[in-house]
Amino acid sequence: MKRLVFESLEKISGFDVDVRSVHSKSSNISLVNLSEGESFEIEEANFSTHITVLSGKVEMISNNIQDVFEKGCLVSILPDQRVYINARSKSRLLVIRDDPLWVLRERRNVRSFSNVPVSKDLVVKILEFARFAPSSGNAQPWKVYITEDPEKKKLLSRYSHGQGNVSQAPWVIVITTVPGRSVEKRGKRGKRPYAIQDTAAFATYIMLAAKAYNLDTCWVGEFDEEKVREVIGAPSEERPVVIIPIGYSEEVPATSDRKPLSDILKEF
Repeated sequence: MKRLVFESLEKISGFDVDVRSVHSKSSNISLVNLSEGESFEIEEANFSTHITVLSGKVEMISNNIQDVFEKGCLVSILPDQRVYINARSKSRLLVIRDDPLWVLRERRNVRSFSNVPVSKDLVVKILEFARFAPSSGNAQPWKVYITEDPEKKKLLSRYSHGQGNVSQAPWVIVITTVPGRSVEKRGKRGKRPYAIQDTAAFATYIMLAAKAYNLDTCWVGEFDEEKVREVIGAPSEERPVVIIPIGYSEEVPATSDRKPLSDILKEF
């Protein structure tokens, strides 16, 4: 019996199903060809694994449960399961291993955007998901301003000390915090730190949701607050916290260094 090592299998980034192309970054997709009598083992994975029998017949054994699956069957394996697969006949399997954390690994601060357009509907969809960000007392102390207007983007770029990616991106998102909402829920500490903390969490949700749609972003936190407030037309009770240009990256930025966990983790 051999073990199934995903890293050594042929990787498929897109495949045709009924003439429709399917692409996935959230999954590791592999084809496995088995001869009759051949067997292999799927060890416990970090996330769920799904196996579709494309042709042939296989026997799967897991946790003392044994069953036979033929062409067209789909089997989902939980992360803590170890599965043995034996081919009853020449078989072909499509193995999909979930990888829901890819957005955390691949998100980057992008400094250069391409001219590929981004629809307003997609930006709005991203913001819809970001609404699920946590906040103290569920105050949700944030407002969102978006623009694709070239002149307004140029102004935002100027007031963020000339950061060119702000004017270059198809869309720019400005997030403000509304401290009064947090004060109503949490009193004096609502203004600081809760309002800023919560709004930062909301901004992070936007960036991760954008990456899930293969869009890129950049966290821009250095800017003239009063000038930015004027550009977006926000009232005085709101404070601009972050500017997020959003679009498709012109090139994939290199991974920046990260401190090892041992440097930041302390048990108490």
